[in-house]
Amino acid sequence: MDDSTRSRTDAPSADARPETRSTRLGRTTYDVVVVGGGHNGLVAAAYLARRGLSVAVLERSGRTGGAAVSAEAFPGVPVRLSRYSYLVSLLPEQVVTDLDLDLRLVSRSTASYSPYRRDGVDGGLLVERPEGPATRESFAALTGSDAAYEAWTAFYGEVEDLARVVAPTLTQPLPRVDDLAARVPTTIWRDVVERPLGEAVERRFADDLVRGVVGTDALIGTFASLHSPSLVQNRCFLYHLIGNGTGSGACPSAAWGRSPTPCSPPPWAPVRRC
Repeated sequence: MDDSTRSRTDAPSADARPETRSTRLGRTTYDVVVVGGGHNGLVAAAYLARRGLSVAVLERSGRTGGAAVSAEAFPGVPVRLSRYSYLVSLLPEQVVTDLDLDLRLVSRSTASYSPYRRDGVDGGLLVERPEGPATRESFAALTGSDAAYEAWTAFYGEVEDLARVVAPTLTQPLPRVDDLAARVPTTIWRDVVERPLGEAVERRFADDLVRGVVGTDALIGTFASLHSPSLVQNRCFLYHLIGNGTGSGACPSAAWGRSPTPCSPPPWAPVRRC
């Protein structure tokens, strides 16, 4: 018989729980099974376990952590580098506090430095974090006035207004678009959420190098155009800039990725890995 005529009694009961016969797990039934022991899977499992549910995390590889794991990239060189998460900006501080994570992050004093040659003269566009007199002077040396720097601070000030509204929603039930838009200034909502980001970049900034620096956060890993109608570049831009309401990307300390150890049970939840 087809789905439309199948009896309701054939469906799993509402309280049915995933079952496993694996000898590597401590029990045969769990309230929740999380597939994938990356950083998102581990956080989800931790919160579920804290609410009293039994949780199993299934991980294919020999260690957990996913993109948040570092490794010795060069044989014989005792330096550990992250293979993916070179910066940490989207990890909510609330998660760090809730899960009592032993995590040390270091802020960068330089956000970017872009070398250039104009009229046979070498220079570099410096962007400090936070921006200071050296950044203003660097913009003036490139463009010949303070206009580009003022446009820069105005734009990113508006982006921060957007970030302060959007960032808390990462740990809240998904809001309605209209409700979120009503809390954000109309222009920056249109520029970053509704229209291709390239329109705002070209309208707000006249210098191509400045445009390129702004666009970097939108294009890393997307292989997209700033004018793509898909708005994938807008989403990438937001991911880089909304973290904790400021978007300031911090660098993980040297111990990043060393804990938890491969296949060891975490201290905060009755979770098993297999």
